[in-house]
Amino acid sequence: MRHTGKHLTFLLPAVLLLSACLSGGGSSSRAPSPTPPPNNDPIPTVNYLSAIGIGVSDLDAAVKLYTQGLGMRELKRLQRDNRHEVILESADGRGSLVALMSFTDGIGRNVQQNPGKLVFYARDPNTFAAQFNAAGGRITLPPMPQAAFGGVLVGFGRDQDNNLIEIVGDDSANHSYFGAFGLGVSDLEAARDFYTEVLGLEQSLFLEIPGQYDEYILQSPVPGGSALVLMHWTNDSVRNYSDNPIKLEFASSDPQALAGALERSGMAIERTPAPSAEPGLENQLVGYSSDADGNLLELRQGIRGYLGGAGIGTDDLDAALRFYTEGLGMHEVTRRSRTDRDEVVLESADARGSQLVLMQFTDGEPRNMRRNPGKLVFYVSDPEQTALDLIAAGGLVTLPPSFQPGLNVVVGFGRDPDNNLIELVGSPAAVQSYFGAFGIGVSDLQAARDFYVDTLGLRQVLFLPIPGQYDEYILQGQGGSALVLMHWTNAVPRNYTDNPVKLEWRSMSPDGLISGIEQAGERVVQTPNSDDTRDDEQVAYAKDADGTLLEILPAPWGR
Repeated sequence: MRHTGKHLTFLLPAVLLLSACLSGGGSSSRAPSPTPPPNNDPIPTVNYLSAIGIGVSDLDAAVKLYTQGLGMRELKRLQRDNRHEVILESADGRGSLVALMSFTDGIGRNVQQNPGKLVFYARDPNTFAAQFNAAGGRITLPPMPQAAFGGVLVGFGRDQDNNLIEIVGDDSANHSYFGAFGLGVSDLEAARDFYTEVLGLEQSLFLEIPGQYDEYILQSPVPGGSALVLMHWTNDSVRNYSDNPIKLEFASSDPQALAGALERSGMAIERTPAPSAEPGLENQLVGYSSDADGNLLELRQGIRGYLGGAGIGTDDLDAALRFYTEGLGMHEVTRRSRTDRDEVVLESADARGSQLVLMQFTDGEPRNMRRNPGKLVFYVSDPEQTALDLIAAGGLVTLPPSFQPGLNVVVGFGRDPDNNLIELVGSPAAVQSYFGAFGIGVSDLQAARDFYVDTLGLRQVLFLPIPGQYDEYILQGQGGSALVLMHWTNAVPRNYTDNPVKLEWRSMSPDGLISGIEQAGERVVQTPNSDDTRDDEQVAYAKDADGTLLEILPAPWGR
């Protein structure tokens, strides 16, 4: 995806619909922009809501309800200093994680009085509500169409610990995802100022629900997390806003700097971010603070990023450029002269996916451009015509496009002038074509998967064995093309080491990512340093276990 300085966010129709659901009317308006901090200093970090935690009275019952009733998947269990945590992700793998917390320190806590909510978006809200009810939840208002807001279905329920569950119909959901977390606050304006000025969240909307509550909807500039909704009830009911068994886990580009900003805002730092010794979190930075209402803030290192560009070596830059522009409709964006190579940067015809970087090396070192065991995957509107265009542009078609019943798509294969494997996939989403995935060959598929998921933070989308050819993991970052890890199984010798390819990886925290790569035992070639061949952008380099070059750059929403 070409970066435009914007990112996709949850539109949160449920928040707008609450007025119709709860009181038959309501109004929304843009509230005034937050007052800047007194010293006008820029916010030193970029942060997003990586997880929320709710206290539960019965951990097993809560896990059952949230997995069987709300479609979530259990990722892991952690034994923390004073609690057990079960970490869940939504069925669609979208939004923040949810931590169910069972406390073990003997301190009494009331888990029944949380004045907030959890908002789930579901493709079929009626089935979702029935599933929730069957698993032990309680539906208080079945999903109903809201005519004032396009007929979107919205319903409400309560979990075993009385947390308000909001269910919203969303056709973009495959099954369901956790879209927003509502946090009850005693002083709405002060809470808004704190979370925008100190945590760097951005106000999306102010909403008044007459006779119920007012709320601010906040989003992070970093894509992919759930929204944070600050709520203050106005219906004269008694609400407890203080010291609820709630936590907000924020992933930060610099947890220590965030702790400093929190301290300067008047919040106590209960633990300065430092490497953890807790099982399952060894050496990960963990710190603690709290907001004015006593809600726990857990500070963690964030590295969220995406594949900004994929580089392939070429023996003939002009021939490669002709192939990718005339054969696949790509457009030249820029040219760079780097220390050991010349680069031509391309974007796809549809301006979607990562950039493609053609690299012709100038350092005289011998490199074999014809043995790359990876692939480039293009999604195209007309596979048959694209195959003809590839041939006319100097490529080969090794398997003409044909319908694959098992995948329910048209797929074809070819080779570029440097023998790189080209996969063509028919897609109604393509206007002309776009660069959808970049495959790299790896010598140890499972170890490579663990490195790219655990260390670089990609999300595993699919494991796909291609019988008699290769096995592959399909991984996705927060935008850009997918990264496909491939290991061939057809007994043909492949070279997996030191191939002339590179991954341009954009991260919210290049320093944090470099630290994680070092901890994973891989080689850091260069720490972030200004590069005049990239307009003085900060550039770092590392290599994975097979010697694939990682060029690490700041994400547009990073600091």
